[in-house]
Amino acid sequence: MNYIEATYLLSSDKKFRLEEQFENFIKDTFGEIRHSPEITEVETFFDSDAKVYKALLKVRFPVTLFRHDMYSVLSILYGELIIPENVKLVSVDFHPAFIDHFKGPNFGLKGVRELIEIHHRPIIIGTLKYLNGMDKNYFEDVVEKSAKGGLDIIREDELFFDDSFIPYKERVKIVKNIVKKYSEQYGKNIQYAPFLTGSLTEMSDKIETGIEEGIKIFVINLFPAGFENLQCLADTYQVAFIVNPGYPSFFYENDLFGIEPSVLFGKFIRISGGDLVLIPSPYRNKNVPHHRTAEISVSLQERFENINPSFPVLYGSIKPTDIYSIFNDFGNQIAIDIGGRYIQFKKGSDYGAKAYMDAVECVSTGTDIEECKSINPDIAEF
Repeated sequence: MNYIEATYLLSSDKKFRLEEQFENFIKDTFGEIRHSPEITEVETFFDSDAKVYKALLKVRFPVTLFRHDMYSVLSILYGELIIPENVKLVSVDFHPAFIDHFKGPNFGLKGVRELIEIHHRPIIIGTLKYLNGMDKNYFEDVVEKSAKGGLDIIREDELFFDDSFIPYKERVKIVKNIVKKYSEQYGKNIQYAPFLTGSLTEMSDKIETGIEEGIKIFVINLFPAGFENLQCLADTYQVAFIVNPGYPSFFYENDLFGIEPSVLFGKFIRISGGDLVLIPSPYRNKNVPHHRTAEISVSLQERFENINPSFPVLYGSIKPTDIYSIFNDFGNQIAIDIGGRYIQFKKGSDYGAKAYMDAVECVSTGTDIEECKSINPDIAEF
């Protein structure tokens, strides 16, 4: 019999008979079945800092309880079992034979680099903000300037729903020639990533339309779209997905409930098919511990059976000068989503994009920050 082993952290301000209570809860949840989950290990302790009693509980689940999809994984490992107060899923060990049934990211970190033809430095992604209600002229202008500035990936924002003036089919046709023009100029394959909205059928139709126009990367907001839909799309189409988890940070940063980030990002999102995964940037955001971002980045790239490593994408209030710190802290295997800050740059979005691209080139060639600012003074103007 093969098993999936999950570890839960339980907390209480009172002493509790953990094993007996949780065994009863498992019995009430799954009933008297032949292959029932069982508790294999219990470790209790008192957290003197938080002044609460805690326990680490390992539960072994027979794989026969699961289908080979995220629907069953989330429902069984997290759904019912977190109903008791203050339960957090902190680790999951999948049996290799179970993971063999998951395709994971189609491109992953290595494949995305090969797609763009950039191997020596971090990837720079620009997000097209403020698109709701825009017209064709504005759209063409902002995409043209983003590509002219040399961005590696230009993606649509996850809040872009009002596209009545520039429908999806029209957008993907417009970007085709723009991307081709500047890809030839810069000697790389600039990618445009549209945002997927609607039902699974609508998202599938948009992917098929995009593929016809040469689109290879799509943006999806995981929380509203769902793990199962992401897995279905990744299994069906040989394209890459930029995944915004969309979950509020308290869901994975809270010590009392939720899912440990290394599990949510490094396992659940990876096996669902996330090629590039947005992770919170610790720069100028005091609510994001630096060590936590580093842990998430590692979890997306570490060896995980047959699953491709995902590209961690730092996201949130990043300036060109931050790229030096990012390179020092995270190295070369990182993508950087600069958001829409470059679009509002006073000299124009093309100059704003170029400032970021010049900064990342300086970093990758070992040029110090002061010399880099002299090469392009715009780097210091954000």
